[in-house]
Amino acid sequence: MNINWNLVNRAMLLSGQFSLTEEDKTERNATFVLVKQFYLATILESLSEVDWTGGRKRAFLMGTGIPHKNNTRFRFAYDMPFDCAKPLELENNEYFLVEDRFIYTDQKHAILLYISNGKVLRPVPLISGGRPADVMDMEYLGAGRPPDKAEFTTIHSGHPEDILDFIPDEEEAEDYPDYQMPVYEHKFYQYVENMLAAKCAMHLSNQMELHARLLQQAMMIKAEAIETSLGSSAAEQNPRKWWLEDLGIKSDPHREKYRGHAHY
Repeated sequence: MNINWNLVNRAMLLSGQFSLTEEDKTERNATFVLVKQFYLATILESLSEVDWTGGRKRAFLMGTGIPHKNNTRFRFAYDMPFDCAKPLELENNEYFLVEDRFIYTDQKHAILLYISNGKVLRPVPLISGGRPADVMDMEYLGAGRPPDKAEFTTIHSGHPEDILDFIPDEEEAEDYPDYQMPVYEHKFYQYVENMLAAKCAMHLSNQMELHARLLQQAMMIKAEAIETSLGSSAAEQNPRKWWLEDLGIKSDPHREKYRGHAHY
């Protein structure tokens, strides 16, 4: 992901600063460094605060392989999707609990609806292993079968020229290679723009009144986005009855309160 300089320059104007020029970017002046510091952080914060409707994703959850992360209150423990900024709900509006980067639920084969932060898994470049006849320069310990004694076995790593050159040139590298620019509704970018402007106003001009005014404007956009999200949320639908209710038994009020939502 690269910095959207149109968004940045609109934020600069809102904060009472001049737009950043190509010379500013080349020289990497103080304003450029500040923007680079705040830009991605502001986007990630914005994605985690509102159930934005424009870029939601669904994904099958993978069971965690970390035993000590099990929770005896729930049957299953899942890893959070690597690009999840904010979990919204499980399929069929099932109850779930979020702790750290893990999701606990009684739902088998769980599917999560969530807000994506655009994070990507960059492919690991392939490194040539060379030919068997090449010079050996690496060893590992092979234990063999249980009755056998441990012994050293060698592998061939090849020559330095066999290794692929996968490091991109500085000019070709993206500003944030681990993220893609999320495609969300217009209000999301308005919110990011005002939040970035508020941070820059505080650090560049020290005008606390301007900072407060920009922050207030961002909060108004956020409130409107939350209202829009609630209107389209599955939580507005009539919830399913618990099997206890079908038997005439009163359900757990704690679970009823958080049915279909993450509990923080």
